[in-house]
Amino acid sequence: MVTGLALIRSLYRNQLLRIFAYILMAALVGGLGVLFLENRVGNAQIHNIPEALWWAIVTMTTVGYGDYIPSGGSSRVLAVLIMFVGISLTSFLTGTIASVIVSRRLRANQGLLQIKVKDHIIICGWHHKMESLLDAFFAIENDDSHFVLINEEAEERMQALKNSYGYTRLKYIRGEFTNENILRQANLEKARAVILLTTELPTGGTSDEKTILATLTIKNMNPDIRVVAYVTDQAAISPLKRAQADSVVLADNFGSFMVVSHVLHPGIPQTANELLDSQSPHHFKRVAIEAQYVGRTFSELYSHFRKAHGWITIGLFTEEEQADFSSFLSADTSQLDAFIERKLREAGKGIGEGQSIAVMVNPPDDHVIQEGEGAVVIP
Repeated sequence: MVTGLALIRSLYRNQLLRIFAYILMAALVGGLGVLFLENRVGNAQIHNIPEALWWAIVTMTTVGYGDYIPSGGSSRVLAVLIMFVGISLTSFLTGTIASVIVSRRLRANQGLLQIKVKDHIIICGWHHKMESLLDAFFAIENDDSHFVLINEEAEERMQALKNSYGYTRLKYIRGEFTNENILRQANLEKARAVILLTTELPTGGTSDEKTILATLTIKNMNPDIRVVAYVTDQAAISPLKRAQADSVVLADNFGSFMVVSHVLHPGIPQTANELLDSQSPHHFKRVAIEAQYVGRTFSELYSHFRKAHGWITIGLFTEEEQADFSSFLSADTSQLDAFIERKLREAGKGIGEGQSIAVMVNPPDDHVIQEGEGAVVIP
């Protein structure tokens, strides 16, 4: 009984359900009232409860088919009252539905809604090259993958991004991405991967420490999710590996190489741009190796891909267990080391667990293809 009353109170607090209940009550009372009054008239057109309810609903919604018409004076007066009540309730219902839709859109624009999508990619933080990153994703991802941005940027900036890339595939949550509640709001448990961008501070600097903390929080909540961290300081790489980030990208590594190559080796930077540009038809691509080539040589695989697809096979990769992270810990374990290890233990993972990608570039012709290996090709 207590549960039933609690359910009724919960339903009553829902404004839409409450209005529907009022409409149903008005139709029931009005229909039965007209039926009672019509039964006292000799030439009545409404004879039973189904006809009375049908007439009441048609009258309240102002449809007015005219198949049933009250003939008595008293029932017509009641019909007029039902019309006014129906018009009022119907207008109130329409306004409430519109208000709910507008409110939901406003909350979505403000990044306050719970994310319901699955197998999505979460991008935490903000970088001035965010649009380039999204362009690359949308160019390479041909399916309907969803992207969820978590940051504290201005609402107008996020609105502009969603206008550019579409409301369906691009979601936004406003908040601190090191906060567990914010990550749950982004449906971290059902996500495919997380990208951590180094937060650009108003002073012009960056905060790699926040990236390390976010990695620990994310791995504690979902140890199996893939985390890719983007940092600007070389010193942040080791702590991120101890925190079990799956991949760490150092901001200035590639840029420095490109600058030097423009001076010393012209042609190499242009080639690299072509291979890394998501809009290029020749950007790097990873492909599965067919089962019949397991146990055969790399030379045979190379010839097959070249003849069948026109691809140039430049290397092989495997997903393998990571090395024991205790090798990254110093002999006199620091407070940061202890904190990271404790977080990993809380997540149910040891410091020697996890997976990483091992790549073999330009393997020898006689290398034997192993089960589980994939190929990196240039289309």
